[in-house]
Amino acid sequence: MRIFIYIAAALWCSLASATEFKPDAAQQLTLATVLPVSAEMQQLQQALQQAPDDTVKLQLAQRYLQGARRPGFADWFHQAEQLLGAISDDGRQRQHYLLLRADMLQQQHQFVAALHTLDQVLQREPQHIQASLMAARVHLAMHQLDAAQQACSRLWQQDLFLFSVCSYEVAGRRGDWQQSYAALTQLWQRQQDLPVELDSWLRGILAEQAEQLGLMATAQQWLTPILAQVPTSLWLKWADLSLALGQAQLVYQQISALEHIQALSDSLLLRLTRAEQQLALSPMFSADLTQRMQVRLARGDTDHAADLVHYFLYISPDAQSALYWADINYQTAKEPDDQRLLALSRQAIAQAAGAE
Repeated sequence: MRIFIYIAAALWCSLASATEFKPDAAQQLTLATVLPVSAEMQQLQQALQQAPDDTVKLQLAQRYLQGARRPGFADWFHQAEQLLGAISDDGRQRQHYLLLRADMLQQQHQFVAALHTLDQVLQREPQHIQASLMAARVHLAMHQLDAAQQACSRLWQQDLFLFSVCSYEVAGRRGDWQQSYAALTQLWQRQQDLPVELDSWLRGILAEQAEQLGLMATAQQWLTPILAQVPTSLWLKWADLSLALGQAQLVYQQISALEHIQALSDSLLLRLTRAEQQLALSPMFSADLTQRMQVRLARGDTDHAADLVHYFLYISPDAQSALYWADINYQTAKEPDDQRLLALSRQAIAQAAGAE
């Protein structure tokens, strides 16, 4: 992640009403572009073929990790994991390795291990920006809000913009959605030409907070103009918001037109299949999804258990199974979407009992 210094002059300014500002969503959605192996990655691969080198492996692993977050490229996580597994013992002491390893672990929802790895970085450099931001993100996923704020606070003297965004995200998770959303909106409006990574990060938080305030259309509008540039996680948020707004046709059109559709992650395929079912279309994607879910069930795959909750809530309704996997998911991930899945699963159980 490229880090830029911004001064958030509006940090302690008076706050506007959370419903006053709506982002411009007039732009047409642009489909995500193909993400081929770049010339730089090809050069790194060629260098590795000539001589194994930890520095080259780490550089290539970083680029695979960056690309893996885009729709249709989840398999690149395995490429990155293989490269990290081939790093020498000495190389595993490098800061670059520790950061990439922590990123990989948090992607696999191995949050405790990710924090342990980040601690090794922070022991050497207590105010390391990337490690602090990643630690805050992991603590938020675990609903450890005090620890998340402590991680944000390390940024106070390093980058006031990042500290502000990080802290207001934590404040929102504490339930102060309206004030946090208004402050972040003002902060976003005052920034000019944010880098793609920072703009996507900030818009993602604004979308979550708008959703929590019941501003579903506004939440969707935060993501619409940048959809071609965002990682899969924000595609999922956009799809869920669009489905909640009754826009199954839009979801179906956009996801089905993505490049590398056969390599879509289970989570995106779930949204595509859900849209397909809502539109009563011929089942083009449900068979593939069902096969994938059966494989995950057969091997007892608990990583990203939220996918199985979605499957048993929306695709193949089974309230008991939905609650089983929602409980497993919530043992690890406790973000608002995870809390919502658990609540919906419990509602499904109650409705099934009432029907009986």
